[in-house]
Amino acid sequence: MNLKLRLIAERQGGVFSRTQALECGYTPRQIVLRLGNGRWEQLRRGQYAETLDVTGLPAWEQQRTGHVRAIHAVMNSLRQGSVVVSHQSALALHGLPLWGLDLTRVHITRVDGRAGGLIAGVQHHLGRLEPPDLTQVDDRPSTTVPRALVEAACTTSFEAAVVSADVVLREGLVEADELQRLLSVIEFWPGSPIARAALQFADPLSESVGESRLRVLMHQAGLPDPVLQAELFDSDGLVGRVDFYFPQYRTVVEFDGLLKYSGGSSAVLVREKHREDRLRALGLEVVRFVWADFNRPAYVGLTIRQAFTRAHPAA
Repeated sequence: MNLKLRLIAERQGGVFSRTQALECGYTPRQIVLRLGNGRWEQLRRGQYAETLDVTGLPAWEQQRTGHVRAIHAVMNSLRQGSVVVSHQSALALHGLPLWGLDLTRVHITRVDGRAGGLIAGVQHHLGRLEPPDLTQVDDRPSTTVPRALVEAACTTSFEAAVVSADVVLREGLVEADELQRLLSVIEFWPGSPIARAALQFADPLSESVGESRLRVLMHQAGLPDPVLQAELFDSDGLVGRVDFYFPQYRTVVEFDGLLKYSGGSSAVLVREKHREDRLRALGLEVVRFVWADFNRPAYVGLTIRQAFTRAHPAA
C-alpha cells in the first residue's frame, strides 16, 4: 500500500474505499489483482483493507478485530452525520470485552430521521440520542460507554449483559446518576427487563469474564450470594484474596482462567498449592472451576452444594 493510502487507512481503522484507492493512484486492475492474490480483502462492497493474519490471536480477539474493521467499513460507506455507532458495536469500538454479544452484524443508530431495520447486513436502530449519549471514538461518532451498555443489554442474554456491566462498573465508566437516567430512557424498550436485572446484579468486584459468568451461574442455580474478593487470614497473616467466599458455609470458590498460573510456571503452581493448603487448614472447603465447567452448570451447582455439606454436615 502506498504511503498516501496508508495514511488514509490508518485514520479509518485500516479500512479504505475503492474511491480512495483510485484517488491515491491505484488502477482498477491493480485493485482486482490485490484482492485476487489476497493482499487486500473486501469487507463490504467498495470497502477494503489489507489482509491481516489473526491466526495467533485468541478467538475472541479475532472476532473483535473483524467486527471493528466491519464498523469502519460500514461508516465509510454511509453519509457522514447520518448515523452513529451504537449497541455492541459501540462497546467494541470502546475496547470493552464482548463475551456473549452477537457480532454477526454492525449496529448503528440513525440520527437523520431515516427508517431503521436490517439493511445490507447492518442493523439500523431508531432512538433519540441526547448530547450526553454521544462521543467520538477513533474519529467515528458513537454512543458513550454507558449508553452502549444499556443498548446492548436490551438485545442480549442476562449473562452477557452482566459480563459487560461488570466491566463498565469495575473500570468506573459510568456514574450512578447517569445509569439511572439511561434506565429511565429504556424503560419501555424491548428487552429492558433483562437489562435492568443485569445492571442491578452487576458488581465491580468481578475481575474477569470467567468470574462474572460463574457468579451468574451460581445465582441461577439458586445458591446464596457469595462475598467477592474476600481476604482471608491465618496465624501467619494474609493467606490470599479469593474469588468467592460463602462464610456461612465455610466454602471458597475459585475460577481458574487460562492465564491463572502464568503459563504453568512450577513456582507459581507451588505457591498456589501452598495457598490452598493454608485455606483448607482454616477448615474451609475449596472448590475450583475452569472454562469447560460452564458447559455443565448442574455439575457446578451440585459440587458447591456438596462442599457446603462437607463443611457443615448438618446444614
